[in-house]
Amino acid sequence: MSGESNYMKYFWAKILDETPLLVRRRASYYLENFRKTSENEWVVWSSGGVQYTVKLAGKKVTCTCPYFQEGRGYCKHIACVAVNELVKLDYVMGKA
Repeated sequence: MSGESNYMKYFWAKILDETPLLVRRRASYYLENFRKTSENEWVVWSSGGVQYTVKLAGKKVTCTCPYFQEGRGYCKHIACVAVNELVKLDYVMGKA
């Protein structure tokens, strides 16, 4: 178990903790509508097929959706990515 893995687990858990419950609940609808496109970038599709890009740059995560762009906080797309990354980290860390 590396220090980087522990940090990322803490990072994504903190993101979810700072995301309102209603937004986290809405994120559950997107758990199968995303794809990792690079090391620090994901695409999440809305039910209408609109694509939003979630990016991780250092200690900052952003999304191209209107909710996040309007400064309303972490969105359902970021929460979706956070949940998936935590699941992946638990799986990898459990195998270490």
